[in-house]
Amino acid sequence: MSRVASGYYAPASLRDAISLKRRLREKALFVAGGTAAVQLVSKMIAEPEAIISLEKVPLDYVKIRGNVVEIGATTPISRLLETRGLPTALREAAENIHGLALKDMATVGGNIFTPAPAGDIATALLSLDATLVLRGTRGVRTVPLSKFYRGPLKYNIKADEVLTAIRIRRPPRLSSFLKQTPWRYSGPTIASVSVGLDLDKNKKARRVMVAIGGLTTHPYRVKRAERLLTSKKLTSELIEEAAKHLVDNVDIIDDALASSWYREVIAQVLFKKILNRFI
Repeated sequence: MSRVASGYYAPASLRDAISLKRRLREKALFVAGGTAAVQLVSKMIAEPEAIISLEKVPLDYVKIRGNVVEIGATTPISRLLETRGLPTALREAAENIHGLALKDMATVGGNIFTPAPAGDIATALLSLDATLVLRGTRGVRTVPLSKFYRGPLKYNIKADEVLTAIRIRRPPRLSSFLKQTPWRYSGPTIASVSVGLDLDKNKKARRVMVAIGGLTTHPYRVKRAERLLTSKKLTSELIEEAAKHLVDNVDIIDDALASSWYREVIAQVLFKKILNRFI
């Protein structure tokens, strides 16, 4: 049986939250909506001695200023659907999270830490070249989301740091997110793909970002496919070639939900479907 946390804290300020994390370190589990925490604790993936709720910390916001989008870490996913001007991939990922209650409770920041078969928002943010804003006792540090994941449930975050915001600078003009679930309207993610890119006046791809979710514990960028597409005009042949490299050197999840072979095939299908929209 999973050990029950012996302490519950609900700091009213970010400063207090950072102080608590510095003191409790790995003994504590941060929650906002709590949807991911419930899964981690019930499956004994995490056995915290304390729970720190960020519900009272004012990190629920979406700001769009010029070409910069900033989203507070405790912003519920439903807020993304209420906000105009967000990148298409981010909105599509939010729409595809099933259930109104889950959209209202789950937070953007929480989704960053959530392992597969969840983490759809993180996949979309990867394709938008998002940066995480971390605040600790020594000040503010920013980390590209592409460099945040260091392994299964291992993150580029210090013992006294708290994720406060997600920032997208110069969102790509074109972006899209697709995913496959066991059932049409619900279910865990088998595979997801999100792509962000710009096209120049000659229809050549610029600043290409390709993110894959569901195949590994956390989403990842596909650098080889990005390089193949960059500075070239999108064609069916080029898209087919890039799709062959989506899982290069990737140890794909193989479980009761879906085989590794099926996940790979679905990822390729979704990738090609998105890119063909942009031709």
